[in-house]
Amino acid sequence: MAIAVAVAHVLAPDLKIDSVTVALLVVAVVPWLRDLLDSIELPGGFRLEYAKEVERRIEAAERIADAALVGSGDDGPEADGATALRDVRRLAAEYLEVRTSMASGSARTQRMNGIFARLVRATQRLADPDLDGWLTSPDGGLRLAAYARLYAVPDADALAALTDAAVKEPLAFSQYWGIHALDKVVDAVGVEDVPPGVVRRLEDCRPRGSDRVALLRRLIAKLHGLP
Repeated sequence: MAIAVAVAHVLAPDLKIDSVTVALLVVAVVPWLRDLLDSIELPGGFRLEYAKEVERRIEAAERIADAALVGSGDDGPEADGATALRDVRRLAAEYLEVRTSMASGSARTQRMNGIFARLVRATQRLADPDLDGWLTSPDGGLRLAAYARLYAVPDADALAALTDAAVKEPLAFSQYWGIHALDKVVDAVGVEDVPPGVVRRLEDCRPRGSDRVALLRRLIAKLHGLP
């Protein structure tokens, strides 16, 4: 690391080597730190996160959603289709309201995970939801409802439409659950039967968030038969 700093100083003597630069050089020059640390806290509030922390968050979110796959709760399966659809639309609108009214952070993510779990439960009460319409809707809440339904009830016939929606999804939280839903649908299709075009689209997808990157890498590894 000291050599890297020295080289940087020779090449750019006017470059200010501050603590952030040093920390980044440590990460770049000593990659095995990634296996030892969950994250590195940098001055100014920046944090580099590593696999263990990301995996913990993914598993926690999965537990919340999976819990909604069983039990009925307040919005149980006894409701008719019209009531269920109203509930789905209400939750979709609530998601968008929370997303715009709360500051980005763990509190907002936790609240939205709760809404997603309720969507998982509510969408199961619909006999024949308009998945194609939801997946292509300009309404981000309805797209999330489609991801929730396909997470709960994977439909092999929805693979192409879901792939298209997930890779184009502009909302980070929604894309996160879109990738989760894709994982479920891939299992329903069978890895060996996933069209090469779908695999290429997923490989070309470049999400920014560490959680989405980890999920997508896990899915692509599954598609290639990797552990």
